[in-house]
Amino acid sequence: MDPISAIGVAQAAYAAICAGFKHGRELESMAKDVGRWMGAINSVKSAHEDAKRKKFGSVEEEALQTYAALKKAEKMEAELKNFLIANYGFNAWNDVLRIQGELRKARLAERRRRERQIEDAMTYVSIVILTGLIGGLLFFIGYLIFGT
Repeated sequence: MDPISAIGVAQAAYAAICAGFKHGRELESMAKDVGRWMGAINSVKSAHEDAKRKKFGSVEEEALQTYAALKKAEKMEAELKNFLIANYGFNAWNDVLRIQGELRKARLAERRRRERQIEDAMTYVSIVILTGLIGGLLFFIGYLIFGT
């Protein structure tokens, strides 16, 4: 995701999180919004790191865009942290960090599961193709030897 789109997603999720807190929702009930926000923040941060390493193209322009997005993301992160601590105590921010860790673990587990499924499917397809080739080769050899 490009940094401009990611910062837009982060701002929308941030607004939803702040609105949820103002209406008294619990942090756990907003896990989807928190996950969307944290994912967008991570996208912004990684896009900035990628832009710093990029060697071709309009490096200066892209670096400036990603830097601006990074600073907005950091500001949102600090505002959310301060808001949570001020309104719900220090443990609220720890809850956000805990949810973030849980979401990362769940996403990683899902990615690994999908990779395993793809690997298993490729193994089965390979076995079927190999069996077909061996069967075809044996049929061809039998035809050459015994002919009809």
